[in-house]
Amino acid sequence: MLVGNQTAVIDRPTLYTFHGVISSTQGFTIGSSPWDASCKNKRKAAGQALGRPAMRGYFDMFDLESYCIVRDIFKDSKNGALEIGVRPYIQRFALNTTLTLCYGIRMDNVYDDMLREILHVGSAISLLRSASENYQDYVPILRYLPNNEKNQRSKELRDRRDRYLNFLLNKVRDMIKKGTDKPCISAAILKDEETKLTGVEVSSICLSLVSGGFETIPGTLTSCIGSLATKEGQIFQERAYEDIKRYYPDLDSVWSNSFQDEKVPYVNAIIKEAARYYTVSAMSLPRKTVTEVDWNDAKIPPKTMILINAQAANHDVDHFGPSGSIFNPERWLNDEFVSSPTTGVPEEKPGQGIQHFSFGAGSRACSGQFIASRLLYTALIRLLSCYRIVASDTEPPNTDYVDYNQFKSALVAIPRDFKVKLIPRHDESTIQEVMAAAADRTKDYYAEDE
Repeated sequence: MLVGNQTAVIDRPTLYTFHGVISSTQGFTIGSSPWDASCKNKRKAAGQALGRPAMRGYFDMFDLESYCIVRDIFKDSKNGALEIGVRPYIQRFALNTTLTLCYGIRMDNVYDDMLREILHVGSAISLLRSASENYQDYVPILRYLPNNEKNQRSKELRDRRDRYLNFLLNKVRDMIKKGTDKPCISAAILKDEETKLTGVEVSSICLSLVSGGFETIPGTLTSCIGSLATKEGQIFQERAYEDIKRYYPDLDSVWSNSFQDEKVPYVNAIIKEAARYYTVSAMSLPRKTVTEVDWNDAKIPPKTMILINAQAANHDVDHFGPSGSIFNPERWLNDEFVSSPTTGVPEEKPGQGIQHFSFGAGSRACSGQFIASRLLYTALIRLLSCYRIVASDTEPPNTDYVDYNQFKSALVAIPRDFKVKLIPRHDESTIQEVMAAAADRTKDYYAEDE
């Protein structure tokens, strides 16, 4: 459907609550925009900023943000002495990367007030974005009922989002005036370095990044850590750690080089399986047909909304076999290793077709999938090289691929809270040494000049 009819299903429907109320001031995100020349320009610009060739320009950011995760988990857990919930650290990790890309600024405190506001508003909007959550999107008379709580809530969240988006853009303007701005998308546009995009299109790109990655990346990585922390996941952790050592002789070499590439097959397999198993956007953004589509002897007329059950596709037993409902990273590795893990060497299976639907598929697939994979890889390889992760006895993770999500009606899953215990793989001094080197290496990255 999505690949064989790419041109016919390239459009998106416009829904009253999200497009007509929430997005009435800042424009639509790239993913939710109907297909037109403006959307094409935004996807092209986002693709250039987030594609594989651009990765080298973000090494500093990968290095800094993944260091900050381990630094703060080390401090707050007292190097593994206390059980800890990892989601707040991963949320900051994801949000800071998008803020750096869009505005050239970041937030260092896990509980920074603005960071909490952005996360809260974004999650609340996610609850209102679901294609099945708002009857008023399909029954127009409901929009005009007195005391319409959906409209009131949507306007409140829109205004709160406008405040922090305008604040961030005005901060970039001030930095440009002072000559202290950092390379970023909004500064480039404001300085007219890229004249092909309008101000609304720039706002849309920044909004897409700020409101997109900070939900999906934490959902995937937090849930992945939950599965690795289980009794079964301990085996995957140890095999991943052995594979890391195959490429990096010591902890210092992991920390000095691992953000520059994704060359450890077992870690890549874990990332792929986490994206497949925990389909954080269970129902992908809906499509709309542009022309008639023939599908299994049925004719779907133009301007019809198509709902895509990505979660069902990612667990299809006809494609993934009887183990489709089980978290198993080794499905992505060579048969020789899977049949004899003690003597075999893990290698990734060659990719064939669409491997999973978590990034969408076809002409409207996620523009940020390459940078998302690198962020997940960099954070996970540093955590696994420093610690063995064990589930809490009192607050263990829920690893059911449906029930792990607190809010089933949200557009993007929000994992249930859980805690883990971190068991250091090295002496405390060794972990401190690699963190000190990272701190020195990253001390001037994206630091705000007075």
